[in-house]
Parts: sequence; structure tokens; C-alpha cells
Amino acid sequence: MASKTKVICTIGTTIDSPDVLSRLKSRGVDFFRINLSHTPEEEIESRILKLKEYGVPIILDTEGPQIRSGNTKEVFVKDGSTVKIYNKETECSENSIFLNHPEIINNLSVGDLIYLDFNSVLLKVSDISQLSQGYIKSIVLMEGIIGGRKGVHIDTEFSLPAFSQKDLRAVEIAKKYGIKTFTLSFIKSHKDVEKFKSIYSEAIIYSKIECKDALKDLRAIIDVSNGILIDRGDLSRDISVESVPFVQKQIIKLARSLGKEVFVATNTLENMSFSLKPNKAEVNDIVNILLDGATGIALTKETAIGKYPVETVNMLYALIKNVEFIKNKELDAGGIDPISYIEEICSEKSPDLLVKPHGGILVNRIADKNVDIKLPEKKLFIDERTLMDIEQIAVGSFSPLTGFLCSNDFYSVLDNMKLENGIVWPLPIILQTTEEIAKNIKNENQVSLAYSQDGNIYAILDIKEIYKINLNECAKKIYGTDSQEHPGVKRFFEKGDYLIGGDITLLKRRDSEYKLYELKPRQTRKIFSERGWSKIIGFHTRNVIHRSHEFVQLEGLKKSGCDGLFVHPVIGMKKPGDFDVNAIVKSYEIMADKIYPKSKVIFSTLATYSRYAGPREAIFTALIRKNFGCSHFIVGRDHTGVGNFYDPKASHNIFDKFTYEELGIIPVKFDNIFYSSLENKHIHELDASNHPEDKKLQISGTKIREMFKSGQKPPEWFMRPEISEMILERIKNNLPVFVE
Repeated sequence: MASKTKVICTIGTTIDSPDVLSRLKSRGVDFFRINLSHTPEEEIESRILKLKEYGVPIILDTEGPQIRSGNTKEVFVKDGSTVKIYNKETECSENSIFLNHPEIINNLSVGDLIYLDFNSVLLKVSDISQLSQGYIKSIVLMEGIIGGRKGVHIDTEFSLPAFSQKDLRAVEIAKKYGIKTFTLSFIKSHKDVEKFKSIYSEAIIYSKIECKDALKDLRAIIDVSNGILIDRGDLSRDISVESVPFVQKQIIKLARSLGKEVFVATNTLENMSFSLKPNKAEVNDIVNILLDGATGIALTKETAIGKYPVETVNMLYALIKNVEFIKNKELDAGGIDPISYIEEICSEKSPDLLVKPHGGILVNRIADKNVDIKLPEKKLFIDERTLMDIEQIAVGSFSPLTGFLCSNDFYSVLDNMKLENGIVWPLPIILQTTEEIAKNIKNENQVSLAYSQDGNIYAILDIKEIYKINLNECAKKIYGTDSQEHPGVKRFFEKGDYLIGGDITLLKRRDSEYKLYELKPRQTRKIFSERGWSKIIGFHTRNVIHRSHEFVQLEGLKKSGCDGLFVHPVIGMKKPGDFDVNAIVKSYEIMADKIYPKSKVIFSTLATYSRYAGPREAIFTALIRKNFGCSHFIVGRDHTGVGNFYDPKASHNIFDKFTYEELGIIPVKFDNIFYSSLENKHIHELDASNHPEDKKLQISGTKIREMFKSGQKPPEWFMRPEISEMILERIKNNLPVFVE
């Protein structure tokens, strides 16, 4: 559901990179704001042209009659020191500053107080005798840092034009490029708004309420404006800071009663300017602003100069979605009692930063350790693949499945790639057995599931149904063939033609030397959220990384506008010739340490196995990553294919059979990747249709294996030297590299 609450992002020169702007756009922000107070007049047009490339509506925030310090860098002034204030631009230091309206000092008298940077610094005019020489003197009464071009408040009456010359020039530029939306700074009366309308009749105006004069004419200002923006920072210089929350509530109430939009700005998520998390007071503030009826939030410092602009927007949308979620619940129920309210907001149904698990709830079929469970006497012995499936069902990787499919879901998956309830599910997760074993347990309600290799019981199966299938007919639907040359079909035929359906309960996880590298869906979701990510692109592999993989990973991250990359190789049983798990893990450890962009990649192994089901498995692998928290998924050429059983594009095309609403994850498709000896870079084949064939150097997993087995080091364009050297060193030391 699209958010009804609007978000304004102030764009500063420090974060206006194409990557950040593209990602902000992809998050759905409503406006990019240019603050004219921090934009030199000669740069206004170029800033507009740059932002227009992204297709996000632009808001111009006028300079107005606001007084600001002239320094562009921070200046620290000490208690008791003398600071000269000049009537022209000068080099700013701890002893000298100027104001953006230099002529103002002509109106000042000894004893006047000057507040700077939201009252961080206080000066008192001490000597005006040198005015004819271009400056006056002041004494520092309260030391502190004066930020660049920060607001100044002076305790004396004087008049400045409602709109500066820079504002008027910006209006002309706005008309030229069709920009109509403005936030008007330091509006003192409705006449200021009407004056702006006379300058630009088509303008959409949000009047900023940030001074006491505006409060005196509040209703009239709201009446003649399209909406308002409450700037709490500047307002707190005119009224006491403890009064601001109450005044804010009443302004919101009045504006909404008049049918006008209301934005609130300043100190909304300011902690995220330098931290991945807001503080709890900020979270509480945002929620209460929205519950009071505000229709939008304006981010200022957070996105203008902050360290985490996209993560800030992610967090803001998470808060907005939670408020809208609970408001809708109240409307649906006609109001809910406090206990139900708390349960609802703390449930998995409540919105958060990430895409919801497939089916809406992350399944948990792990036994409660505080509950004594009586084990069924009857045992059913299972192999390693089945034990892996049980574990992934239990931890939620295969959500919404809670066990092995019964016949209604099994045939629905085969015929429609959906469970009987309509949820997309492409591959049957089944417990196969023989007729003899099926007859032996047909009267059981439960069986203990014991691992055939160690005899230990790992899970309990609640048997709902035992049914017989036609292996040939089912194989054709699952794999597109019943040829036993196909490894998936061969295994399917070997397991038996009886299926046992029912829910599982995992008693303990299997031991594995790779458990150190495994993360469960709840863990990755927690990690992604802690990093402030809302969009994550997943990558499925069963190989050591080569340069083609690296290209699609980093290009996919860029192309999708995602916050992070989730690399998730499968480590289950492999066929001879496949890369050994240790070699795969080591290759990605090297990538994380030396190659990947820092703080952008999460690595985890996945204890499952290849099913060789071609396009159906492509959907399956995507939905698994959705359960781990991914919003996007990389689908390569012939993804999860085997031999020549599937068209190389089949795994791409199958995603087109379903809507985004059905899948809940976006495929990022790549075809063949080659290295151009002409351009000395890796290129996606679809982006270079006219490239000379003799200049295309192909990257092949088969070729890499052949080179390593013969002791050759692949060229750098083929594989990172750090990784190829690691593999050759393992071979030299008789450590496993390939599955025998």
C-alpha cells in the first residue's frame, strides 16, 4: 500500500551523488527540496537541472527575510571574547563574521542580543563606534559553534523585504523549468503569501510557520496557502522551546480543519545524520506528529548533509507505515482496547523496514525448549536432503510452508505453481517414501524423524495424509521431462512413489562444520533492519566467485537502488566437479575483506541443495531470499539450469507469469557477461549488441575448473588474483577444492 504521508528530502551538495538520489527516488520520496539559503545564486539553475534528471518534483525553499551567518564552515567562539561583525563579506573566524544581510548592523545598538544557530551561541553588541569603518563589536555571552550559514535572531525591530533578490531570481528560473512548488520562509502575514502569488500566480505554496508574527495571522495565512510547513527550529527562537509542542499541535489541528496539508520539519530524525538509528525521543516525536494529523515530514539536515540519507528515509517510511497500519486497524474495529492494540503493533503483521515474508508470516516450527515433548515410538528414517528441508521449513526459509505438502497443495503446485490457497509456490517440498514404509506407518498420527546416518531423532512429523503419485506424470510437470538423464528426475524416481504430508516440529538442528556461516531468516532480517536497509538484493550461487558473478552482484546492487547485497551460496550435497564449500566460503571472505564496498554486503550460507528444476527453481530461490528479507533477486542466464534441459531464458521468462503482488520480490535479470578486450571492462551482453565478437572474452565456470585442475592461474579479468591464488594454494596443500 502506498503511503498517504508525504516526505520532503532536502538535497545538499554533500549527498547529491547519482547513487543516493536514485535510491531516494526509488524509496518514493515526494519532493527534493533546494534550500535557497544554502545555495549560491549562480548555482540555482545547475542544481535544478541536476535534480530534474530524477523525475522527483522539486520544491524551492525561499530565503525570505531570514538573517543567516555568512560563514560556510563551522566557527567556534569562546566566552568573553570579542567578535567583529562586518557589513560586507569577509573571511570568518573566531573573531570576525558577517551576516547575509550585511546592512542590518546599521540598525543595531549597544546591548542588542544576537542569537545564532538555534540559540547555540549568544552575542551582545558592545561597540558601534567603528560602524563607519565597516564593522561593529560584540561580546560572546554564550560560547559554542556557529554552523555554516545558520539562522540568526536579533532582539530588535527592523524590516526586511519578504523575498530576497535571490528568491526573485529563483522564481524566474523556476518558471523556465516548470517548477511550481515553493515553501516560503519567514512569512509574517497572509499579505506576504498574496505578494508571492502576484509574482507567480501558478505557484503551489506551503507557507512556513516559523516566527511569532506568523502565529498572529495564522488562520489567514493558512487560508491563502495550499498548505503549511511548521519549522520548529526557527519557531523556537521566537517562542520558548517548551511551548513548541503545544503550538505545533494546535497549528496542525487548525490547518487540517481547514482542509490544508501540514508538513513538520527540524530535528525529526536528526540523530540519523551521524548514526544508523534514531533516538527513541525522535521516534516518539514522529509518531505523535503523524497521529496528530500532519500530512508530511520534511527532512532537512538528515538528508542534506547527513551520513545516512537513504537509511533515514527508510526509517521514516517504516514509522509512517506503522502509524497508518494502526490507524487503519482502529478504523476497521471502531477502536481497539489497549491490550489488543499492543499485541497488534508488536505482531509480525505490523509493518517494518523490510518486505514481508512470503505469505505474510515468518514460519517458526522449532520446538519450545520449555515444553516437554513426548517422542512418538514409531521412527521414520530420513536422508540428509530431507533433514535439510525440515530445518529450512522450521526456521522459516520456506515460509509459508509448515511441513511437507499434502495432495491438495502438491497437485496445485504442479498445475498452477501455487498452493491451494493461491499463494505462489513453484516447487513441491515433499517427503517421499516407498510403499512398504507407507504401509508400516499408515495408522500413525505422528512419527519421529531420525537421521539415517547417526540414528538421532531431529524432528516430529504430524501425519495428515499418505498418498500415491505417478512419478512420470509428476516429473514432467516439475522438471519438464521424465528423462532419467536429468539429475533431479533421477533422484525423484529413486525415492519412491508415496508421499507423506503433514506439519513438522524441529527438535534440534543438525551438526555441521558450516553452522558458523549460517544465518536464519530472523537473524538476517534483524541485521538488515539494524543497518537501516529496506531494499536488499539477493544472490544465489553454488560456486566460487568469478568476475562475471562480481559484475552482476555490484551492477545489480546499483541497478536496483538497493541498500545492500545478500550473498547466499547453497552448501548442501553437490555433484562431482562442483566447488567444495570451504573454497566457496574462503572466496567470499576475500571479497568481503578486500573487494566489496564496505558495509554493503552480508554473507551467509544456506543449508539446502540444488534441485535442478530450472525455471521453477528460479522462482523458488527468489522466494527463499524474500523470506530472508530481500526485496530484489538476481536472476542470471540459465539460472539453476542443468545440461540442455532448459532454454537459457526460461528462468527469466517464468517471472513474467506472476505479478509483483503475487511474488513480492523483484527479479533483476542478467544475460551473458563478457570481458571486452576492446574497452577493458566487463559488459552485459544485452547492453552491447554491436560489440565485435572477436573482442568478447567469455567467462565460463567449466573453463575455470579446467584451468585450476591443470595448475593454471586464470587471468585477472576472469577471476580476482587474490581468489585464484587462494585456490591454487589449497590445491598445492592438498586441501579440497572440488567435490570428488
